[in-house]
Amino acid sequence: MMLLRAALILLSLSSLSQSVDWSGWGGSIFNNRWASQNAIVSSSNINTITQHCHLTYPIGVSATPTIGGDIVYYPTWNGLFVALNYVTCVVQWEINVTTIVHDYAPLTKVQAEATNPISRTSPQIDDDVLYFGTQTHALIVAVSLSSGQTLGVIQINPHPVAVLTMSPTFFNSILFVGASSLEEGAANSVSGYQCCSFAGNVVALTFDHSSGKFSVVWNVTMLPEPIGVGGWSGAAVWGSQPSIDTAGGQVFFATGNIYEAPQSVQACINSTTNETSCLPSNVWQESVLAVDIASGRVNWVRQLSPLDAWTVACGIPGVSKRNPALCPETPGPDADFGMAPTFVPRNSSAESTVVVGQKNGNLYSLSANTGKLIWSTITSPDGTSGGLSWGIAADDSQVYFTAINSLNLAWQLQPSNQTVNNSAYGAASLVDGTLVWETSTPQDQSAYPPPSVVGDLVLVGRTGVATVAGAAAGTRGGLVALAKSTGEVIVDIDLDVLFQGGIAIQDNYILFGTGYVRFQGIGSFYVMQV
Repeated sequence: MMLLRAALILLSLSSLSQSVDWSGWGGSIFNNRWASQNAIVSSSNINTITQHCHLTYPIGVSATPTIGGDIVYYPTWNGLFVALNYVTCVVQWEINVTTIVHDYAPLTKVQAEATNPISRTSPQIDDDVLYFGTQTHALIVAVSLSSGQTLGVIQINPHPVAVLTMSPTFFNSILFVGASSLEEGAANSVSGYQCCSFAGNVVALTFDHSSGKFSVVWNVTMLPEPIGVGGWSGAAVWGSQPSIDTAGGQVFFATGNIYEAPQSVQACINSTTNETSCLPSNVWQESVLAVDIASGRVNWVRQLSPLDAWTVACGIPGVSKRNPALCPETPGPDADFGMAPTFVPRNSSAESTVVVGQKNGNLYSLSANTGKLIWSTITSPDGTSGGLSWGIAADDSQVYFTAINSLNLAWQLQPSNQTVNNSAYGAASLVDGTLVWETSTPQDQSAYPPPSVVGDLVLVGRTGVATVAGAAAGTRGGLVALAKSTGEVIVDIDLDVLFQGGIAIQDNYILFGTGYVRFQGIGSFYVMQV
């Protein structure tokens, strides 16, 4: 085991020193959305930005694209996966993910009502293989990097409405990913649905290039028995991508709320005002986990919320209650972690940490070695969609976030005390969590996209003018560049439709998509350059 860990560390250091491509949702195995080696894009030239490529797709693109050489890889909301030469703007190949999903197994009635047979994940590259996840059937798919030909498929979670919203991370021949589900929505939208029975899990996989076969290295479930109707359910593993601690040989995940708890737990809630005491230590709800890469042993777990049982049947603004009986007796605030932690390697004055944001607006820093809470900062109001949801960015001194405020509540930016009722961008000190700046989204719009950092800039997005239900259809989003030291808006560029995706940076190119699920128009994939 010690020899394996030493080999992992040496290989990881070598690969990091050689790689400059933006990899996956988080840009690197640290999930930090920081183009740390990019010395081209900066405040000195961002105002020269121009459109280089523009491709349109029904519904659009929201996944942060992945770069491999001159090719960018991304999924679309109408069911495609695309390999585009972003220098020449020529499509190298394009495949139909919906066909791959249907070929695996026909959709059941519940799957057809509750899920989408598409991919929404940022892919990972393994030499001549590309990996991505699907919504329906919760599949990891391996395709040829050069042609898009399907090479292998494996299901990560067999639950009928399990999905992969989390993008995978590939590290030293192992692929890591977690499964989420649309069951808390199905509880309200699917007539007669029996709720709830999904349990989140995280897996490590290897892929044999010659045989086209996946193997499961380990599989860790987030909930104890009993799992299912009348027992435990939920703890989905939602977003961004797992982060890697190369020196410690660990991978980090974060989880969501539960959907249902056993009646004995409800009895505990009814008999006490301290709900924290009713959450068993082996129920990894709204928790951060460190898992040993080689063995799957859980090194530590930090639960960061009291018991939080919730489904859409409890009600959300703009959505009618169809199955109120499927709301837990004591519903929680639905304070998921919609993102995986970001790993921040130690420097000369501080230990290695993981930083993560929660839908309730809290931002946390934990010791990577022990899970001990170092600091916690309230950044913004919570909301149905956040709060902090789709990912954060971090460099060597600050962590950057998009505060969504999806309920459009009035709140005061810090440290300016300016009152706003829309979204904002912000930065906090990695040392103690002090809010360095918060900046209101331009044009009084909402903002969902996670930040990306390059040079002295933070690149963010404005989504559009949102309703309380979170829709921004019919409005135009924008690409925004901020000074990372002050939050000052340097550039604000209108885009074609709503913008809810992540931004990748490669050399002098900036790449992202517009549009989102349930959008009825035409979205795009943009390649811009400075």
